[in-house]
Amino acid sequence: MKRLNTEIDQRSEDLVETTRALIQIPTLNPPGDHYRDICEYLEARLARSGFSSTFVRAEGSLGDSEKYPRWNIVCRHEGAGAGECVHFNSHTDVVSVGEDWTRDPFGGEVDGDRIYGRGACDMKGGLAASIIAAEAFIAACPDYRGAIEISGTADEETGGFGGVAYLAENGWFDPARVQHVIIPEPLNKDRICIGHRGVWWAEIETKGRIAHGSMPFLGDCAVRHMTAVLQEMEDSLFPALAERRTAMPVVPEGARQST
Repeated sequence: MKRLNTEIDQRSEDLVETTRALIQIPTLNPPGDHYRDICEYLEARLARSGFSSTFVRAEGSLGDSEKYPRWNIVCRHEGAGAGECVHFNSHTDVVSVGEDWTRDPFGGEVDGDRIYGRGACDMKGGLAASIIAAEAFIAACPDYRGAIEISGTADEETGGFGGVAYLAENGWFDPARVQHVIIPEPLNKDRICIGHRGVWWAEIETKGRIAHGSMPFLGDCAVRHMTAVLQEMEDSLFPALAERRTAMPVVPEGARQST
């Protein structure tokens, strides 16, 4: 552990510069800018540590197009022998910039002990940290067994369909090849999560019948039918969800229940 800590400490400046370099690639989503550029940066950055890289385009996924292709990258380092694989996953996209910035959102400016820029926390800082952690471990334990993977995935900010969901659906996280996954989202060092709530997407459509304004009694209002659906949710669904609570040590307390 002492050797590993030493290797990490020696890379503190590299951690800062890697974070800055990632911030300076404006991977705005929507629409999905510069996904290929950041994948190419990661390929070059990790090649010097012996990682091989595979580019994965999420063809046919929601949002993928010739103008804005959904590119992902999976980088892998093989150990000295057979063993389990630890996979670090980070998304490479960032939300829109918004207004009232006092610094260049894609400048990666360093001021004191802070780096300013869109995605510094969510989650290019985490991606940089996983790179440094992996490289430090490889240097400290060159004879380790197993494999280390680092992925940069698209579209997390808009559902992940062209990113981690596509990789999962195509076997990249199959238990036969990946046994452990670490996602370095910015939850503070005292909030290590060992699970995540699932999600269920659905569409509800109510139908009516159009009528002229002079004879509304001939029509049937779809909005009123939807009101009935929403009222049933208030009366039955939401109370039922509130009763489902996890035993996991989730913080804050209110987040223990299903929503």
